[in-house]
Amino acid sequence: MTPVLSVNVTPSQDRCPVCHEPTEGKARWWTLRSRHRTSEGEVEYCTGGCGCLVVLVNGEMVKALPADRR
Repeated sequence: MTPVLSVNVTPSQDRCPVCHEPTEGKARWWTLRSRHRTSEGEVEYCTGGCGCLVVLVNGEMVKALPADRR
């Protein structure tokens, strides 16, 4: 089972921190897609309900890729 990460969002934060698109309901959730250890530390790949991808190293965001909205 893939863990789901909860992000507390207040009404003033109703936008994705990556693509800045309005987010509602389950779009506010981030899902852990992969986690592994490297020489730099623990790397995690998560996708948002809006489709954005973030890469974290030791819990710090190092890369954010907005969803492709073609």
